[in-house]
Amino acid sequence: MTASKLRALGFVTGALLAFAVAHAQQPAQSSSAAGTAPAASASQAQKTTSDSKAAGQAAAAAAQKAAEAKLVNDARNAGFRPETIRGAQMFCRTAVELGSNFPVRTCYDSDQVKIKIQEYAEQRNQLEQMHSTGMQTH
Repeated sequence: MTASKLRALGFVTGALLAFAVAHAQQPAQSSSAAGTAPAASASQAQKTTSDSKAAGQAAAAAAQKAAEAKLVNDARNAGFRPETIRGAQMFCRTAVELGSNFPVRTCYDSDQVKIKIQEYAEQRNQLEQMHSTGMQTH
């Protein structure tokens, strides 16, 4: 997902949360019959509670989808390809190891690929620092 899509998703999520909070803070409407007022306000409270729970769940689901989309994008940038293996989301990469001509395919789950992405970023930063200071690697 692009940054603009993520911002739009965040805006929609925020709008839903604001609507749910505003809707939950509105007083229950009074009915003309005194005997039905408690029942109406109780059902209104249940509806408001279920609406706010649904909005909260929708916001959580939207945040989770955004995090998953960011992980997939970061994994692709690190050279991994998302695949479904035995019903599980995995991230695979095929590379030729040093000293060999045979390609090796390695697959990681989401937690492992996060660690690998972080390791690759640290290695990249170290190489950039060495390059900027004029050190040469052999």
